Amino acid sequence: MNIFKPYFLFACLAVLFYSCSSSSERVSASDLDMVEVHAGNFTMGVSADNRRKVTRGIAQPVALDGFRISSAPVSQALWVKVMGKNPSQVEDLNAPVDMVSWVDVQKFLKRLGKMTGESYLLPTEAQWEYAHHLNGDKGFTSVAEWCRDNYDEVPEDKTRDDYFVPMSLMVNPKGPEKGTAKVVRTTLERMPVEPHTRKVKVGFRLVQPTDDVLTEAMLETLDGTRIVREKVDASDGKPEVFTVGGASFEMVKVQGGNFVMGFDINRDNPYLDFTVPDNEIEPHQVTLDDFAIGESEVTVGLWYAVMGAVPYLNDIKEPDKPVGNVSWYDCQVFLRKLNGLTGRTFRLPTEAEWEYAARGGQRSRRYGFSGGNDMKSVMWFLDNADSKTRVVKTRKPNELGLYDMCGNVWEWCYDRAAEYTADPAVNPSGATEGGQRILRGGSCASRWDACRISNRLYMPGKNFRSTFGLRLAL
Repeated sequence: MNIFKPYFLFACLAVLFYSCSSSSERVSASDLDMVEVHAGNFTMGVSADNRRKVTRGIAQPVALDGFRISSAPVSQALWVKVMGKNPSQVEDLNAPVDMVSWVDVQKFLKRLGKMTGESYLLPTEAQWEYAHHLNGDKGFTSVAEWCRDNYDEVPEDKTRDDYFVPMSLMVNPKGPEKGTAKVVRTTLERMPVEPHTRKVKVGFRLVQPTDDVLTEAMLETLDGTRIVREKVDASDGKPEVFTVGGASFEMVKVQGGNFVMGFDINRDNPYLDFTVPDNEIEPHQVTLDDFAIGESEVTVGLWYAVMGAVPYLNDIKEPDKPVGNVSWYDCQVFLRKLNGLTGRTFRLPTEAEWEYAARGGQRSRRYGFSGGNDMKSVMWFLDNADSKTRVVKTRKPNELGLYDMCGNVWEWCYDRAAEYTADPAVNPSGATEGGQRILRGGSCASRWDACRISNRLYMPGKNFRSTFGLRLAL
């Protein structure tokens, strides 16, 4: 018997070696199908089309480093290759695996790492939702999915209207450090589930970090007051025309100069009585460099050409209407994609640039509304628009040839909200802290007094409404 012991031991080792090496070869890149997600930002807690809130969620602005995520939930076939047995209630190797607990998944990830020589994780809830925002419902609706995070309850002091409360930007959030339940996600619901629980139609997907991290410039734009400006020379006065995906738009060059920003009774008092809001006082001197600004508001057609989809309440069959239902943070996503397509540095105008341009710049005739004092001829507002957005450039332009600076849709500016002071300013860009941003110009659903050039609206940057849009600047 002793003669056969070495041979038996050798045979066992050979079988073990073959088993391990073949398992490694059996898990291929096609089994994993990892998709690259670039660093960026989104509003977590609402649907990708800005239509609905996530149940048990809070709308909040989030910025994330880049990562790779599997294009679909882990299949039963991949689970069997790694773990050997299929736990799913209904066996179908092409379908997502289910009946696996969070603890089971950790064992799977550990074994997969040994087989492939690479590290895999569950996605954080923020990564999961961001990937969903970028890819829509494709591949995200077949099962609920485990996330890495401990579950955190919505604080008791938060209400259903918390969307209208300012909130600071969260960078790479990972949930609370402690907790008894883990997060399970569907497109519009977040659920607390105990980590040892196995449930029908609860699966998971894989994630890996990448070297595509949030840049300082991106974070400063999202969370600071840093504006990356192109050098603009407006001396020739010639507008610049751009075409992206078949959608064309014009940027009007504006010569810089000095002007009085804020409500000035000698200039801005309209024919009708109204109470001047406190945030329009003090009027103060502002000096601006040359810049360029969009001839019209960003249209549905241009948004679609850049983003490949339009937000809720926008109709691609009406491409010449201004896009609406976008937050300040949505605008930043649009701008990054537009800049990638054009190689330029488009941005939101500062509040000072917006007001200077709306007043007509150096050509100003001191109107109370952009383009004139005859309200119905220069803007779409409550009295003539029936609260419905209208095709851009169908009212009279102002002195610079800019349309719809007043009315149609409110326009996001770059600035954080701040009260005016009497101090003169050069190229101001708002407060350095705070969750509220500036909107200007009024809308098709606004009374005339909200459409005055000097009127200011403070709103949390995560908010969106059907009448919130934007205009480009360089």
